[in-house]
Amino acid sequence: MGRNAGRSEKGLSGVTDLHRMMQEGVPDPEPPKKLPSIMPWALVALVLVLISLGIRLFWPVPSSPPLPQCTDQVQTQDACVRKAQQPVSASH
Repeated sequence: MGRNAGRSEKGLSGVTDLHRMMQEGVPDPEPPKKLPSIMPWALVALVLVLISLGIRLFWPVPSSPPLPQCTDQVQTQDACVRKAQQPVSASH
């Protein structure tokens, strides 16, 4: 019986890897990882801008009528616009 008779094949795998590396050379390291692409986010941003412009241009919000001036006839629960009061001058 030889010296290696009791050893498993697992112990010899290191030797075969060493022989393979000596014959084939050391493998190249993995290339640096590429940064993620910005194109999907740019596409999402473009779609959102186009939707926003489409809503703004083709689905306008109707303008509300102007509020009436506040008078004694307007109820307190109604919305109205008061006339701007003249500022009181501080120099007397």
